[in-house]
Amino acid sequence: MTMIARPRNALFPATRPWIRTLAGTILAAALLAAPPFCGAVADSGKRVALVIDNGRYDGLDSRPEQAAANARVMVSALRKAGFSVTRADNVGKVAMESALERFREALSGADLGFVYYTGLAVGIGEREYLLPADAAPAGAEDLPRTALDLDTMLGDLRDSGRKSVVVIDPGPADALARRVGGGALGTPMEADGLFVVYAHRPGVPPVPAQSVKGTAPFTAALAREMVKPGIPFRDSLAEVARSVAERSEGRQLPWLQDRLGTTLVLVPAVAAASKPSAAPSSDMQPQDQSTQVKKETPPKEPLKEPPAVTSPSLPPGEYEVARSGVLFDRPAVGAHGVAQLPAGTLVTVLEAVPEGSWLRVRDSSGRNGYVTAGTLAARWADPSPLAARARGTVEAGPSFGDPAAEPPAAGSSDPIRTVEPRSFPTPPPGTASAEPDGPAVAAERQAMRALGDARTAAEQARSRPDSRFWSYGFSGGDRYEGTWVQSSSGSGLGRPVRQGTGVYRFANGQTYEGEWSGDLMSGYGVMTFTDGSRFAGRFSNGQPDGPGVFHYANGGQSAGTWRGSVRLDQ
Repeated sequence: MTMIARPRNALFPATRPWIRTLAGTILAAALLAAPPFCGAVADSGKRVALVIDNGRYDGLDSRPEQAAANARVMVSALRKAGFSVTRADNVGKVAMESALERFREALSGADLGFVYYTGLAVGIGEREYLLPADAAPAGAEDLPRTALDLDTMLGDLRDSGRKSVVVIDPGPADALARRVGGGALGTPMEADGLFVVYAHRPGVPPVPAQSVKGTAPFTAALAREMVKPGIPFRDSLAEVARSVAERSEGRQLPWLQDRLGTTLVLVPAVAAASKPSAAPSSDMQPQDQSTQVKKETPPKEPLKEPPAVTSPSLPPGEYEVARSGVLFDRPAVGAHGVAQLPAGTLVTVLEAVPEGSWLRVRDSSGRNGYVTAGTLAARWADPSPLAARARGTVEAGPSFGDPAAEPPAAGSSDPIRTVEPRSFPTPPPGTASAEPDGPAVAAERQAMRALGDARTAAEQARSRPDSRFWSYGFSGGDRYEGTWVQSSSGSGLGRPVRQGTGVYRFANGQTYEGEWSGDLMSGYGVMTFTDGSRFAGRFSNGQPDGPGVFHYANGGQSAGTWRGSVRLDQ
């Protein structure tokens, strides 16, 4: 039996085994439990990286077969992100310490460092160790002499005075753990200026690979997501967590400890707008480029804007579902999902909800409920926007170029694509209004704090459920994890309602993380849409309602006062 080291100062306590069928999108909310920093976009300038892969251990039975493949994809991704990369593979202790020493020397003349380690690792009591290729400890007493202490390495990087990212993707080490009486890595030391990422949560052993060939799921997702232009590194890791949790059916949840004190964007958005159409070579040389998103240089493609929400206007009748969606029990984001509505099925529209983009419908089984405009409409028609289209062809009005996907109105089961007549691309909306002391930016800060509280509540609901913190899966595939209260009903207790903070995951991948009141999304929070755009600010009854900031998937943003997806202060 593998002995698991209890993590010290663990942000996430050990959980019960998670064995369930994957229904919809699994989100690893544990990844970002710590509240994010709200500083400026991270350093520009020289970047150096060290990739260590130890996959051949002659003195041990454990061998991480995927180490070499992991290193190859990370070297390529880091070079794309502008790092000068040194790779050290299958190195003994002396060579590993020497590589780290040379890296620290290079880091002294750089602005940002990145260390990636894949190989064996083990936790013993209060210490965590990375195993060089020549390590062959007979017991726990040999580890300080034959292995590298992770906290010592982090302390040396902290003392360099340079910001660094440290990523640890260990392989399964059951045989090593049995030999030394240890277990999985525990929580590392907290060090200012460092961003530490584990492929697995502290105290949880690595998940055995389904195949020894190819790249480990965590590293494959990280290499893919970290080079997406204009995406903060924390957001990239959130997407990595989704991917890894899905592939492992919840057994593997990445973890981070962010002490950078600033937002890190590895590939600036302007790089995507200015680069030539030809794809760069995978072995491209490191580029000197800024990590700052230069908003004064607009992308060449049409930019995304919030869709203009109008009152639905169409006669009752039979309509075809244009996009797979969910039938809800009431017209509000976070409502209970009654049934799935596959694309192509028929529903009968009974009436339109006076405000917003909701429709009351009856499905083919006779169930009444509500759908969003995105379920029945592939796009808003021109010149008079309709909330849904009848069966048959609807001609769209003239448009400029290829329309980009719009961030959906809050509660839409799928994004709404708009086609509007225009003679020139719309510039980035309202970036100048995002003043440091503006009400929209202040609301965004409150929303991010609420997001952190919601993720903490969701983690407790999963790991330590009680009468207040628990999880509930709805029949339509949605899931809520967070705080609840018992409502009053006459002289007794009524049904539980969501109250406080929590995370709501839609079956289609859309998420809300923030405050709840009276079983509705009300207060401050963050809604993340399926195309990567998000709104951070004030919500009321499941819709953006008040100050906040829309962040578009292409890197643009609009700060102001909102109602639904309409900005009121323009």
